[in-house]
Amino acid sequence: MGGGQNGQNSDYLILGQSSGNATFGTSFNQIYNPYGIWVDSSSNIYVAEYQNQRVTKWTPGATAGILLAGNTSSAGNTTAKLASPAGLVYDETNQDLYIANSATATSTVMKWHVGSSSGTVIAGTAGSPGSTATQLSSPMGIALDKWNNLYVADRTNNRVQLFCNGNTTGITIAGNGAGGTTLAAPYDVKLDSKLNLYVSVNSGARIRLFAKL
Repeated sequence: MGGGQNGQNSDYLILGQSSGNATFGTSFNQIYNPYGIWVDSSSNIYVAEYQNQRVTKWTPGATAGILLAGNTSSAGNTTAKLASPAGLVYDETNQDLYIANSATATSTVMKWHVGSSSGTVIAGTAGSPGSTATQLSSPMGIALDKWNNLYVADRTNNRVQLFCNGNTTGITIAGNGAGGTTLAAPYDVKLDSKLNLYVSVNSGARIRLFAKL
């Protein structure tokens, strides 16, 4: 990015409508309530559109997105649909999208291979939100480690769940008293290179750090 005046960085509108009366919408040159984003090594941008119930891909310089997952404006619990997609991770090596369906009635995380017409539920029980080890409730942010273990900000359950690769039973690693900690509506999770866990806590207006054991 170029530099602005007074030493400030310039910002640029790269997706969505550029006019002063910008409007959201369902056309592929529009986005609607973008939540999660991901940028790959080729500068392609992947967007989880919360209100449009889809994930779109925007190549560099594109004026319209490409539908990769979901069905525009049609939410649902089937594996061919998304429901208020929020958290988004792209595994570029395997070309898999990981998508958190944050709608309470759905409450799952799906793995969706690029080019497929449907995904696979890998965490949570579709249509059955709850607080057991196999359930989620309004999951938001997600993260993957190098072994493809999945970390989920389980918002309504006030916890962070770890799902080891291939396992649909989660382990509470933060919140609900785990390790002497409590969380209030965690929204996002991130890992650093040492696998320390950072959690944004919406109700507490803070960022929490959980050091790797």
